[in-house]
Amino acid sequence: MIQPGTRMTVSDNSGARQVECIRILGRTGRSTGSVGDIAVVSVKVLRKKGNIKVKKKEICLALILRVNKKKTRLDGRQVVFEKNTCVLLTLKRTLYGTRIFGPIMKEFRKHNLKLLSLSSSQV
Repeated sequence: MIQPGTRMTVSDNSGARQVECIRILGRTGRSTGSVGDIAVVSVKVLRKKGNIKVKKKEICLALILRVNKKKTRLDGRQVVFEKNTCVLLTLKRTLYGTRIFGPIMKEFRKHNLKLLSLSSSQV
């Protein structure tokens, strides 16, 4: 579960490596966010090489892709990831990056088809 103050790795090619969550949109207080929620984040660490589209200390939106907590599906299967990861969004809620690294959950099928086409695999 992601809450304010949680650090997440960025799994796209926007130029950021690590971000810190400031707030989960649509939730109150210190409520936690999970896969598919949008968070307000601050960029903490940048990548060293490549096309860097964001700056350090920049405030932007992020879509949470993977969380450390177990997710139980309706058929009984449990999905667990190793890291908390996200992709960065502009204020108009479009993707900064053009590639997504690592798998994403199949629950994104009904939300965003562009996200599925940019990812490498689905879990």
